[in-house]
Amino acid sequence: MLGLKRDWRPAHGEPGLQLGVSAGWALCLGLAGVALAAAAVLVYNAAVRPSVPGFALLAVWLAAAAMLWRGVGRAGWNSGMAAAGAAMVVLSFGLRWWSAGLTDGVALGADPMNYTNLARAVLDGRGLVTDDWRYGEGLRAYFPPLYPLALAGFWALFGQSALSTLAMNTLIDAAAAWALADCARRLGFVPRAAWAAGLVYLAWPAFALAAGIPQKESLTVMLVILLLRALLVWLEDSRTPRLPWRHGPRIGLWWGLLALTQPSLVLAPVAVALVVWPQTGLAALVRLGVAAALALVLVLAPWWLRNLLVLGSFVPFTTASGMMLNSALNELRAPFPPGLFDLAEHHRAAIMGEKARAILAADPIGAGLEMARNFAVAFAYEEASLARFRHTVPPIAPSEHVRLFALLQGSWLALLLAAIAGALTLLRRRADLLVVLVTAALLASIALINPWFEFGERHRLVLTPFFILLAAAAITRAGALTRS
Repeated sequence: MLGLKRDWRPAHGEPGLQLGVSAGWALCLGLAGVALAAAAVLVYNAAVRPSVPGFALLAVWLAAAAMLWRGVGRAGWNSGMAAAGAAMVVLSFGLRWWSAGLTDGVALGADPMNYTNLARAVLDGRGLVTDDWRYGEGLRAYFPPLYPLALAGFWALFGQSALSTLAMNTLIDAAAAWALADCARRLGFVPRAAWAAGLVYLAWPAFALAAGIPQKESLTVMLVILLLRALLVWLEDSRTPRLPWRHGPRIGLWWGLLALTQPSLVLAPVAVALVVWPQTGLAALVRLGVAAALALVLVLAPWWLRNLLVLGSFVPFTTASGMMLNSALNELRAPFPPGLFDLAEHHRAAIMGEKARAILAADPIGAGLEMARNFAVAFAYEEASLARFRHTVPPIAPSEHVRLFALLQGSWLALLLAAIAGALTLLRRRADLLVVLVTAALLASIALINPWFEFGERHRLVLTPFFILLAAAAITRAGALTRS
């Protein structure tokens, strides 16, 4: 088997190379359409709700990022890159402090409220239980367990406060930034380029501005990056016959923890495995899959046993699937039938799932259009953090919303454009592995998440680190990006 290489030359020869080229062009076209939509959103909002402070903040952030990448493109380490890196760290912590300030004196709503309630219930000895205004009372398996358990543990050690939540989410983002930098190095980036990619991730506005809110997205993205890193380690060691039994448990661990954080992504590793098949061969992939699946079952088994004891039913992930499928239908969603909330939560989900599937069968075109609309909005906008603050009581002030929207949307558009340029750069160098992985991640998010769940910008955030890696390929100079 081949080890990890900059070019996509699998054991089966030319078809794998053609896969990389075709995926690259498909990725570029898809990102171009998303960038056009993101630009239209930014221009429209700038015309309707102009914000000079917001665009000034965006200019500062982009200038720091550009200085950082400019330093990467030069030979060796230099003072300009160090200064730009320090500026990115300052911006990251400034935005994070801003995020914590926006939660001061407000009542949280939506998922942050539920994760807060779940963590408090654990600390009070009542277990994982919360009441939701929309989905009923006494919910015990509606939300995935890992994030509220981690939050409860952190609060038990350091106290419950906005600063404690900020510290926990920042530590998670820092670990994700380190893992992303290591992924970049394993993909062939020189150390300074890998280091810069991690810094950009840490200072990414969408992550930094969400750090003060109790929500699972930061943990979800970190686990996705750790899965990517485990995959790259496996590809590097693919000449070792005992490889699957050494790396399978690690992949299964991250896979299981991801399933306990964001169940909608549970099939995403399978989609990625299918595209690396030409590089690894089927036998090695099957051996790895068996080892990973065994570890996955071991990680999920305590949650299965708990649900069986508490609910009297086997619940593999959460009881939310039926409700989320109904929500994904948007305007076509079925109303809650009378007496629904008198039933156990897994029965509620089953009933709503049946009603949602009936709508899909009766009006597949209408349902498809609704899901396509959800998808288009999720990729055109970068305001998941602001949506959280709009759900607080009182909600975010309009002036702050406009200011932060300019920063979020502008940085998202810049990243898309840089990612397109990066994909083209990699295709010219025949460095297709990253392109194939990003394409697989993008298609997995569309095919495995968008049609069946309530799909918004926050579910699309798992793609941001992949786009940051692509952007690195565009902004660094030729020859500075990868090891020769």
